[in-house]
Amino acid sequence: MTDHVARKLPRDLAGYWRMEAMNIALVPGLALFFGFPHNRLELLALGVASVSTAAFLLVGTFYWRGVERRARLGDLAALDHALRFAGRIEFPALMLSVIAALVTCWGSWTNGWSASIIASAALVVLSALEYINYYHWQLQIFDHAADFRRMITTRRLKRAHMGRELARMRHRDRA
Repeated sequence: MTDHVARKLPRDLAGYWRMEAMNIALVPGLALFFGFPHNRLELLALGVASVSTAAFLLVGTFYWRGVERRARLGDLAALDHALRFAGRIEFPALMLSVIAALVTCWGSWTNGWSASIIASAALVVLSALEYINYYHWQLQIFDHAADFRRMITTRRLKRAHMGRELARMRHRDRA
């Protein structure tokens, strides 16, 4: 790693965790703004979808903060804590996403595709994409040219960084 890249890396990583943290409030807030609920079912759909999305954004916030602290300060414990949090919240957040999808479908079946149900559906999709991006495959390939070129060349997505680190930590803990 060149000296320039080593100096630039923590600032870029700080941008990731700050962006994820800001999105915890911004994304559900925008969904609420564009799809204000008009009945209890719409409120439930939007509420559960917002919480599930926020949970995965929180995972991203903690993960990128841990990576940044490891790179900038050599703080291995910060990343370890973030990975443990990601491991503990994975199943409950995933179940929230499934519940959000079911309630959103119920809302669309009962009330049609109101602005609130569309906003809930968008949050459910975002929640699923965040889950895949952090736990399974790196979907965010557009911010680094090398990642995009690799995907075009191999015609495959790369395994998610956090998912690989979480798997290593789980394997280490079992040993």
